[in-house]
Amino acid sequence: MKCYGYALIQVARDTPRNVKMKIYRIMNGAVVTIKGRRYRSKGMVKDMKGIKISGSLYMFPLEYIPIVLEKLSEKKLDSFIKIIETCRCSCD
Repeated sequence: MKCYGYALIQVARDTPRNVKMKIYRIMNGAVVTIKGRRYRSKGMVKDMKGIKISGSLYMFPLEYIPIVLEKLSEKKLDSFIKIIETCRCSCD
């Protein structure tokens, strides 16, 4: 029997705007222009099969939550993230 689950991750409301933008770029990716060439990063939502629910609310499968938190802690942004809810469904 497999167990599937998702966790909701929310950016705290009192987070400064510049920190929110850093988190947004990490989660959703960014486009950078260097010497006229455009480069795009994919973002964690696409890489880790997550879903963007709103500007500050994301849903990720449970197996990717430690990786998401690790990447945010590398940039010292994990203190602005709150895991709201974990839901599990055990079905075949």
